[in-house]
Amino acid sequence: MNGAKLPPRRPDGSERAERERMSRVYGEYASDPHYQKIWSTNPAQSFMISRKWGVIAGLLKSAAIDLSRARILDLGAGGGGDCARFGDLGVQGDHLFALDLLEERARRARQDHSWIRFLVGDATRLPFRDSWFDIVYQSTMLSSVLEAEHRARIFAEVRRVLVAGGVFLSYDTRYPSPRNRNTRPLRARELVQAFRGWPTTLRSLTPLPQLVRLVAPFSLAACRALEALPPLRSHTLALIRKP
Repeated sequence: MNGAKLPPRRPDGSERAERERMSRVYGEYASDPHYQKIWSTNPAQSFMISRKWGVIAGLLKSAAIDLSRARILDLGAGGGGDCARFGDLGVQGDHLFALDLLEERARRARQDHSWIRFLVGDATRLPFRDSWFDIVYQSTMLSSVLEAEHRARIFAEVRRVLVAGGVFLSYDTRYPSPRNRNTRPLRARELVQAFRGWPTTLRSLTPLPQLVRLVAPFSLAACRALEALPPLRSHTLALIRKP
């Protein structure tokens, strides 16, 4: 790592409050049978993950990023499943860094993906030096950050740790969740404003999950037909390149 990490900084009051809120929210998710069911391995989840990573692979190839040399930071890595998929795309194991706010989640992820460097930390204060990563990735982490000020801090940290020519890869919801008040959509215009002047590629994808869960057990072709209708695409995938 050669000096990549910075000394840890003591969190301020707002950061401690956010950590406590997130710990409570994810504790509720873990004990809720609804979320246990929809996030388990099932045809709908498999379809959405496969489509998501197919589009990600295509965007990274179009961006001509040498993944065999790239350093990757996954923000809000959770169980580490997404971070591990970068390995399937050719990223070296010792170039994968996964950050999560909650110690318990990072500890479990280390057990499942021992080759990834898991860290506990706050995305508003990344423990890395400037211009260190080729790709910073986040998947539905920012929509769990409700306060605009916290999001702005995270965007600033992403800008700081990316190398020139590196990319921010973001996959997140574009519509409010009717069931979950602990999330707020990440609109495309918010990303464009946060990275003003940076070349940006946007893709809408992923049919509304509620619909996918209904039809995926019977027909994946029907899922693809749903995704062909732009208003039914629930997420935005953005590739934003640092000049």
